[in-house]
Amino acid sequence: MAGGSFLVDTNVLIRWVQPEDASFPVAYAAVERMMLSSSFPCYVSQNLGELWNVLTRPTHRNGYGLTPEQAEVRVRKIETAFLLLPDS
Repeated sequence: MAGGSFLVDTNVLIRWVQPEDASFPVAYAAVERMMLSSSFPCYVSQNLGELWNVLTRPTHRNGYGLTPEQAEVRVRKIETAFLLLPDS
């Protein structure tokens, strides 16, 4: 799997930015392995919309219940570490 670009699914991104999630270790290890193999994890704008929805949705509706400010910190983490692909 050396080299190449990979579109990371929103489900992985959600867990990668939320250390309190039970699946965080698996998501973190998967992304770390990708980066160590000289691969480029990527995202598209749709990922961020889906991510924002889950992060800010109330916990009683199967979300994380974060404030917009808390969600923004997590989105910036993705924007810094991953490559944005065009939606074309």
